[in-house]
Amino acid sequence: MLNYTTIGVHAFYTFLLVFSRTSGLIAVAPVLGSRSIPHPLKAGLALVLSLAIMPLQEAHTANAPTHLLVLTTQIAGEAILGIVMGYIARLFFSAVEIAGTLVDTQMGFGFLQLANPFAEQPNSILSVFQYQLATTLYLLMNGHLLLIGAMVESFTLITPGTFAPTAAFGGGFATILQGVMLLCIRVALPAIGVLILMEIAFGIMARLVPTLNVFFVGAPAKIIVGLTTVSLLLPAFAMMVGQVMTESMQGIHQLLSAGK
Repeated sequence: MLNYTTIGVHAFYTFLLVFSRTSGLIAVAPVLGSRSIPHPLKAGLALVLSLAIMPLQEAHTANAPTHLLVLTTQIAGEAILGIVMGYIARLFFSAVEIAGTLVDTQMGFGFLQLANPFAEQPNSILSVFQYQLATTLYLLMNGHLLLIGAMVESFTLITPGTFAPTAAFGGGFATILQGVMLLCIRVALPAIGVLILMEIAFGIMARLVPTLNVFFVGAPAKIIVGLTTVSLLLPAFAMMVGQVMTESMQGIHQLLSAGK
């Protein structure tokens, strides 16, 4: 067992690299990086995880560089890698938010904005609801533990101090962004499709019955049908959250493999 009271230069160097990657991930990860969690608690969690991981990585880490610029570059690279991993997991939650905003806009709720304690900006009603529901399911499915496990595995794929962004790394990130947009469309498409069909139906009614005030009839009907559709799709939404977790973990693994 490592004696932390007599830590050497190489062990401290390994700790700095591990702590940089760990703190970068925790700073932006979903739930763990929320503004509602105090910064000292985030720093403490990063410290505890780093102290637990550091003894496992000390033997795989090269000797400490003698030039300060090289050391600074390595620490910055580890922090960037951690931020990228946490940001990937957060991107898939952003897809859920965007999907809720799209449905709200189609229903007519787009002008209503609520404060979201887990996000950096106010969101629409359905966007906040879907985001908080996804966060609850994420915690119940131990998604935060899976993310920490992926971070621990990242030290096996990319040892501390060896990360260097490449063209393949950037291409992998672009592929992940494409998957996030497709996920957003899959989440929002059923409700938006039903609402578009309603728009077509009301357009036909306006042609057949010119005296009918489609706006006053259609606005409440769109809200009722939209909320009913979203409610009926909640079981499918829970399955999509599980898919979000799976795809985010796969995206992180693919990105780490590209950055080797």
